Formats: sequence, structure tokens, C-alpha cells
Amino acid sequence: METGVAPAFLNHAGPEGLALVRVWPDGRTDPGWGLETGFMDRYERGEFNARRVLFGYERHKWAFAFVMRSVRLVCLDIDGKNGGLEHAKRLGMLPPTMAETSKSGDGYHLFFKTWEAWDITHGFAAFNDRIGIEQGVDFRGTGCVYHHDTQRWNNRPPAMLPQHLATLLVHKEQRASATTARITKVLDNNDELEVLMLHDEILRDLAKPIPQGKRNTTLFAIGSQMCQAGVGGWEALLTGRADQIGLTNDEADKIVENVRRYSGATTP
Repeated sequence: METGVAPAFLNHAGPEGLALVRVWPDGRTDPGWGLETGFMDRYERGEFNARRVLFGYERHKWAFAFVMRSVRLVCLDIDGKNGGLEHAKRLGMLPPTMAETSKSGDGYHLFFKTWEAWDITHGFAAFNDRIGIEQGVDFRGTGCVYHHDTQRWNNRPPAMLPQHLATLLVHKEQRASATTARITKVLDNNDELEVLMLHDEILRDLAKPIPQGKRNTTLFAIGSQMCQAGVGGWEALLTGRADQIGLTNDEADKIVENVRRYSGATTP
């Protein structure tokens, strides 16, 4: 597809159209697509104009990323290099749907449409991003999905998000929210002993055996807790544990990067 944008993105876009951001060779995107950095105001002002981004993309100046909050679509990002093709089977039956190959060619982005209505404060945000819903499988509901000119689309329309997958995502969100609320409560109490006990509990979880098929997802979850709870040197602790259980340096670095990105932590 010459423009890189399947027609369904235009058909399911929000009131100001599809939002795209440029992706540079080092993997950085243009800033401002996060809700906390003012996306909605910028979107309403037309700052994510797809035509401008595609103009440079079609001349091979940059890649681009779909801002999923701007469309009534969600994405399963299946990483074939990380066991995603095998572990995606645990998600149950997935209907044939609109898809593209990943940048590496070893995985797929599967797109599904949802039933949600546009929200003037959050856009299309019924489902947040979730890293590691299964080993090698991430979910993109409000963040970015990258597209490079090497990626190829199939010719299917987007299927409706299966109800069993929607239910799974809701349950994962509820569990994550409960954990976040508990850590926030301990930190807000400002009791040094409680904080030390919380840190000790998280570090004990980090040291527990991790099943082969859940290494990346488990480390991401624990890393997110360590980051939120303010565990000192959490990056080194996380990469050290990743090495102990047989993950590569690249896998460990990606987990740390994802923890930083989705926790709002700054890069040292």
C-alpha cells in the first residue's frame, strides 16, 4: 500500500482525523502524543496532521506511528523473535482481521475495531496499552504503533475485538490498577518502615522462580512496581535478574525501556 495507511484507519478516525507522528531512524517519535503531554488539545488544533507526516514518509525521510487514541481500533503487537507467535495461541481464537507485518518481518500487528464512542477528554481510550499480555505479545490501545516502508498489509477489514480478549484486558487493567493503588497508598503514608517492607516484598517477588513462558512479562510487571515504589537501582536489579534467568541483553534492555516508558520514569 503506497501510503502505508490502510483505509480502515481513516474510516474509524476521531473527529479531527487520524493522528500520526514521525518516527526517526533512532526510534524516537515526535513528542506530544501522550495524554499527559497535552495530546487532546494538540489533536484538536490539527498538530498531528496525517498528510504532513505522509508527505515525508512517501519520500523516505522518516517512518511514522499511528496514535491509537485517535482511532476506534486497537492492536495486538506479536513479536515473533520473542516467542509471540507461539504464546499468542493462549489468547484463544482470534478472528481473521486487518494486519501488517512487523518491521523485522518476524511478527505481526493485528488490528481490531471496538464499539467505543469518542470521549472529548481521552479520545478512544476504553483499553490502555498493556505490555506482555502474553510472552512476546503487547497490546496497543492508546499509544503508538510504528509503521516502516518495509511493512506490508493484508487485504482484510478489521474484525471486532473478541469479547473474551476484551474481558482479559479489563481484568489485567483491574489487577494492575489495584497494585498501583496499593503502592501509592504506602508511599503517601510516608512511613519509612512501611516503604522498606514494600521494597523487601517486591524484591522477594523478583527473586522467585519465573516460568519459561512468563519471563519477560513477569519482569516487566515487577520492574514497574520497583520503579513506582522507588526501589534504588531498580534498573540494575532488573537486568541482573534477567541475566540470571537466561534473557539476552537486548531483551533486558527492552524491558527496562518499557518500564521507563509506561511508568513515566526519566532516563538517567
